[in-house]
Amino acid sequence: MPDQNKRDYYEVLGVSKTATADEIKHAYRTLAKKYHPDVSTEPKDVAEAKFKEISEAYEVLSDPDKRSRYDQYGFAGVDSSFGAGGFNMDDFAQEHGDEFGDIFGDIFGSFFGGSRRNRNPNAPRQGESLRYDLEITLNDVLSGKTATLTVPHTSQCPDCHGTGAKDGKTQVCPECGGRGQMQQVRQTMFGSTVMVSECSRCGGTGRVYVTQCPKCRGSGIVSKNSKIEINVPKGVEDGMQMRVPGAGDAGVNGGPAGDLYVVFHVKDSKGFKRDGPDLWVDAETTYPRLVLGGTVKVKNLEDQEIEATIPSGTQVGGVLKISGQGLPVLNRETRGNLYIRLGITVPKRTSDYEKELLLKLDEEAGNKRTRSKVAKARASLFGKKQRRS
Repeated sequence: MPDQNKRDYYEVLGVSKTATADEIKHAYRTLAKKYHPDVSTEPKDVAEAKFKEISEAYEVLSDPDKRSRYDQYGFAGVDSSFGAGGFNMDDFAQEHGDEFGDIFGDIFGSFFGGSRRNRNPNAPRQGESLRYDLEITLNDVLSGKTATLTVPHTSQCPDCHGTGAKDGKTQVCPECGGRGQMQQVRQTMFGSTVMVSECSRCGGTGRVYVTQCPKCRGSGIVSKNSKIEINVPKGVEDGMQMRVPGAGDAGVNGGPAGDLYVVFHVKDSKGFKRDGPDLWVDAETTYPRLVLGGTVKVKNLEDQEIEATIPSGTQVGGVLKISGQGLPVLNRETRGNLYIRLGITVPKRTSDYEKELLLKLDEEAGNKRTRSKVAKARASLFGKKQRRS
């Protein structure tokens, strides 16, 4: 008879009933790393119970046949799959050992027969990659430029060539015997297991220095600032990245240096707003020019004056388009457009003559509206009379 205290498997893994196989696997990975008894911050008995619970849920939901039976019949549909004793962690470990040896590294590798514990600690490893945030202007996007970056990073010590030893002289680590790893037998819920960890004395290299290198103090690396030149491409977008191979931190055990990733941040300037390869700018004109038509002058990004035509009847906020006066399109020879958004200048002070003209204009506009209303009324009345006859 199913255990009435069991939680729904989907609830245990925190996924929906329509979750894909990848979503279920990801959820289990996350929870297993959190609640594995050897790494969890929970009390051991609590962690073991939670770890067993999520493993049982994954055992069912990761198997299409078991999941189908569970969806149809609930726990009763899958209980027989676990045998008389119910879900068994040893069986689970045997079935999923190869699958998760690479996920849980040394923790699960020792339990499930994973291969990470056999990795050569002296193998060359690439250094850490770095990020550099570079602020550029719209003019830089327009024309492109060469930028010189000062990048702080680690580098192999030139005196000891990365060995940490004066004159490069090293010896076998007496702590690990040159293996670069230490082994410890521990009792867990799986029984006796061998835990493998990096040797703290030699840092996993298997060798230690005879005399410490005075320049790097035995670390094998030094900090430095390097000048790096990059070409900012025309049309680069905000947030784009450029990879500079080998410009990151120094590698380990003779491995290559990491990479440098330059992230571009484009700031608006000179009143221009960017929209992809297009530019927008606001321009002020007069009411008569919007009504009658006329021209407006603006400066493009190159600081050249451009004259645009305002069609008669243009509304406040209307937009004029000038083709080819925007920014370059990345990796192409074309340019975007310049859009001019029109506004009007309202004077704070006016002369008597200007006031007189404005009053006449307002009166004329009012008369037009009145005449229009009268004309409509007459037309309506005339039409009714015609229908009566």
